[in-house]
Amino acid sequence: MAKMRAMVYADRLYSCADGKTAHGLVRHSKKFNIVCVVDSTLPPGDAAEFLDPTKKGIPLLNNLDDAFATTNPDTFIIGAVSEGGVLPEGYDKAVDWALSKGLNVVSGLHQFLSDDPRFIKRAKEHQCTITDVRKIFRDHKRFYTGDIAKVPSMRIALIGTDSAIGKRTLAVLLVEELQKRRRTADMIFTGQTGWLQGWPHGVVLDAMINDFVSGGIEGAIIDSWEDLHPEFMIIEGQGSLVHPFFPGGFEILAAGQVHGFILVDAPKRPHLDGFPGYPMPDPKRVVKIAELLTGKKLIGVGINHERMAQSDIQRSKKTYQNMFKVPVSDPLTEGVGVLIDAMEAMDHSKK
Repeated sequence: MAKMRAMVYADRLYSCADGKTAHGLVRHSKKFNIVCVVDSTLPPGDAAEFLDPTKKGIPLLNNLDDAFATTNPDTFIIGAVSEGGVLPEGYDKAVDWALSKGLNVVSGLHQFLSDDPRFIKRAKEHQCTITDVRKIFRDHKRFYTGDIAKVPSMRIALIGTDSAIGKRTLAVLLVEELQKRRRTADMIFTGQTGWLQGWPHGVVLDAMINDFVSGGIEGAIIDSWEDLHPEFMIIEGQGSLVHPFFPGGFEILAAGQVHGFILVDAPKRPHLDGFPGYPMPDPKRVVKIAELLTGKKLIGVGINHERMAQSDIQRSKKTYQNMFKVPVSDPLTEGVGVLIDAMEAMDHSKK
């Protein structure tokens, strides 16, 4: 079955962290064939090259009508997030435009587009659909059983010092590298972008009733084992263990019964993303909390190189290596080989 041809709309936000859904889909998508990204504030180019030093042939365009005419999409994805999970200003007009063109609309926001009478009417008129990803998981009610103890896969969690810092991106890179090494691996997604990317096992934590979050995580891990029997499961992180606005790490570490964890930090980020009055936490504090919660050790550190020159990256690597005595990598420029080496060594010692 051919993948749906999706245009990703991230107007005004593709160049910042709020465009992270679009970033994730450009870097990795198994569910959709991403045919373009639209942001009216950016010059045309290659959407992947805008993020990383690699072209993927996904055009970055700045006009919806031109994008529709030249890329022939059948699906329109909201590629940006916002405070409170509502449609960013002006995006309602873009959704109306998409439905008027007969495009199926997909959104991962907290605001359910499929409940809006304007959009319901337009979708009915043009015989297209509206999918709210978080609505899929709103009534997901699977209670924790303890059966995760029967799953032998090595489970590694990604934790961060902030939200929108690269936890999911690193998780994807780890799985891809493991598979290149002929190791079986799966990513357990915990947010809406993981679902959009097409990973088969996971939940959207912030859409669920709290009583069922732990069971949802455990259930996704059990399902992954039953379907794939992977040697490694990489569990996508959410928020931060110490983030006052976007928590979510505790349930992942506790319910996932992890064997170890990897930290993601942005050394030059001046404050929590979107909250200038809140300085970034000390990474030593985050690691200590995770070690106390899990009884396990830090495996490695992934560096988010925003605002960093190459010399900054190398200095930060040395700082973290001295601080934690673990491998450190800038995943997007150096790959994740040293982190995989540490995971495989850990796997060997487990056996």
